Amino acid sequence: MINLSYEAFNQEFDALIGNEWTCLFDLNHHKLNLKNRNIATKKFQTIIECVFKLSHSKGFQAMTLRDLSQESGISMGGLYKYFTNKSQIAEMVHTAMVHMAETCLKISDQKEDDPIFELNELLAKHIYLSERLKTWFYFVFMEAKSLEKPLIETIIASEQHMENAIYQLIKHAIDKDLCTCTNPEFVAAMLKVMLQEWYLKTWKYQQKNINADQYVANLLLSVYQLLGVKS
Repeated sequence: MINLSYEAFNQEFDALIGNEWTCLFDLNHHKLNLKNRNIATKKFQTIIECVFKLSHSKGFQAMTLRDLSQESGISMGGLYKYFTNKSQIAEMVHTAMVHMAETCLKISDQKEDDPIFELNELLAKHIYLSERLKTWFYFVFMEAKSLEKPLIETIIASEQHMENAIYQLIKHAIDKDLCTCTNPEFVAAMLKVMLQEWYLKTWKYQQKNINADQYVANLLLSVYQLLGVKS
């Protein structure tokens, strides 16, 4: 098992990223000619949180920029300083999510000394990341069908990349004779579903008073059972 908690992850996130809103600014300010970092970061937070709220209540496709202006208290002209259309909003959110995930999860730089440990760490960090960015993950997953095709394809590719990272670690564990798993593709798909379960069905776990740390503990026990990890 790994020695990681949601509190420790948040400290690591803050050290690596700063916070999600400054990350959003840093990734986009050069395209939008926004000079005051503090003001622009606060505006980004207001705008995106209102997008998430409206998307949840009426759907992103049905949301108009006038709706967003009224909800955020920012004029239409003020909104256009941050994006030119709704598609750009969704693209900004997804791009920032991918950047934060790659930074925190380090999917592209997995070490292969202990693939079971690496898999546990990857899954735990993903749960903690989706807990911190729960509204971001929910928005991208639920609204993907209403986005433009190029962005949908990018989102699908991100999902496949994560599932493949899980599969490769399982396969490596099999190759090292650390487990008895005979269907790594299926197990990888099941573990990906269990990751999505956390941020898509928050209400279910809130009712049961299950927090992120408890969910991770049970998820990692499931990993040992699904893989047939050898003692």
